[in-house]
Amino acid sequence: MNQWAPILIFLLITGLLLAAGCTGALPAQKSQSQTPVPPASRPTGESLAKVTLAGLTGQVKEAVAFAQENGRETAISAFNDPNGSFVRNGVYIFAESYDGTALAEPFEHELVGTNILDMTDRYGVPLVKKLGETARFGIGYVSYDYPNPQDTMVARPKLSVVADVDGTYYVGAGTYAGFGMVYPSTGIGQKNRDYTTGDLTAFVKSAVAYAKANGKEKALAAFNDPKGQFADGELTLIAVDYNGTVLANPLTPDTANNRINLINYHDPDGVTTIREMRDLSLSGGGFSYTVVAATKGGKTWYAPKIDYAEPVDDTYWVFSGIIVPEYEQLREGNLTGITVRNHTRTELYDLVDRTVTYAKANGREKTLAEINNPGGQFVNGDLFVWAEDFNGTILADPYWKEGIGKNWMDYMDPYGSKTTVLNINAIRSGTGFTHAMFMDTAAGQKSSVPKLLYAQAVDDTWWIGSGIYGVQGP
Repeated sequence: MNQWAPILIFLLITGLLLAAGCTGALPAQKSQSQTPVPPASRPTGESLAKVTLAGLTGQVKEAVAFAQENGRETAISAFNDPNGSFVRNGVYIFAESYDGTALAEPFEHELVGTNILDMTDRYGVPLVKKLGETARFGIGYVSYDYPNPQDTMVARPKLSVVADVDGTYYVGAGTYAGFGMVYPSTGIGQKNRDYTTGDLTAFVKSAVAYAKANGKEKALAAFNDPKGQFADGELTLIAVDYNGTVLANPLTPDTANNRINLINYHDPDGVTTIREMRDLSLSGGGFSYTVVAATKGGKTWYAPKIDYAEPVDDTYWVFSGIIVPEYEQLREGNLTGITVRNHTRTELYDLVDRTVTYAKANGREKTLAEINNPGGQFVNGDLFVWAEDFNGTILADPYWKEGIGKNWMDYMDPYGSKTTVLNINAIRSGTGFTHAMFMDTAAGQKSSVPKLLYAQAVDDTWWIGSGIYGVQGP
């Protein structure tokens, strides 16, 4: 089945395109009037082919070593030079202090000395805060969406590698995603047999038991063995600490060997899967979802993948994942009977964001009445919003009237995932996106289908959410 990415979590990323530093070509969210990145920073066809994840990481490590050897002043001067040695293959080094002050931006000198801590991406993610958080853990990957100057300023997925220098500032380099990009949270191992969620939980629990019986050092060595007992085809065990740093990964050992932090790395739907599973592990463990990319006949779509995470001790946790069993047919590109999305992630975000803006301007009572109206301004067929408080009680829903007034904090979907808990955790993490298996209430369906959810707080007492049903088709 060569149409599948042959590795599990944290697959090496290939086909990466242009780097544009910390925030891309623009110094502010959604701005369309700023000056594009100068031609000197734009890649040629030759340079594009040379940009790899390993190269990006190596360039950042080189910058850290240079800064530690030569001191901050010399390093910042070198990083700010658009014609210097730290600009290569369309990739350049940026530097920021942990308070958010831009120190080095070789193609945006007007940013240097300004504070960009509150900068957000197209989907409201506080990207500079995420960059700093990750760098404090040593080295890691941060993903976000930002206008690409090589693509008419359309917001595109972007990856930055960041690393701490001396505890006061960090350096990084970034690149836009190309067609060949595979997200670390979307890969999956080769299928050896049919897997059930029972197999998944038993596999993870056996690893936890092994770790408790044999100690952390021996356990991590076993988990890292690509031919060992914890590498059963699609079931491959990953170990992560509570900062989100990879400790064991038998199929891409570089992520474990380099202790790569992925707390702010998201899947194609914007879901920070490592953070989501980390939060579940802090509460004893549980199920969450991501998506798996599949390609056949030149077309790519995404199948729902269910992960199960469980803590080992107070220093680390483990997880594994499989394709949701009912969607096995997607391995072969069979979409028969499968609900395919007819809305985009951007439409989802914009609807919730618009509703929250309305709520802040018009108050809770008027907003709940408007949300409850199936013919209201916040309903577009199967794309609509609902309102819920932070205790888990539904306040308004245009189609699911029987759910209003009831508490759903402990609700679990057919696979045991706590949808409301994941929604609230996503809001508090600053990203807002999560996955679920849920009934399409607008269509009157009783069976659960994959759903990408987005939620945003109105204030500290209640929030508004929405979702798009189905898998992302070609």
